[in-house]
Amino acid sequence: MDGRNCYSDEHYLPTYFSMLDSSGIANWSVTHVDWSEGKWHPKSYRAQDITYELLKNITSIDESVHVTSDEKKEIQLRPCIWNGMQRPCYLFARKFLPEALDSLMQLFSHYTAI
Repeated sequence: MDGRNCYSDEHYLPTYFSMLDSSGIANWSVTHVDWSEGKWHPKSYRAQDITYELLKNITSIDESVHVTSDEKKEIQLRPCIWNGMQRPCYLFARKFLPEALDSLMQLFSHYTAI
């Protein structure tokens, strides 16, 4: 498949909801995933990666970035709009290794998002 995978569990529900009411849903993921390493899987966060700055950076992203999968590889930026207002895009993040749990628990006990 030339380096491309499509996992049905990550696409089925968004596609289904888009078919039911495309104007009633946000057209992006609410889960932050770091693909910057350019591998088959997104970056996995380790214990040493878990910092206040990491969480602040993730929660401050207010534009959805999409790179098209065609040969042009166009970058598309769209503001994350919820109820008519530009808001942070992500409610969750993924790919935290089990070793990161203690760091996450410690940080979240002191973290407040604005």
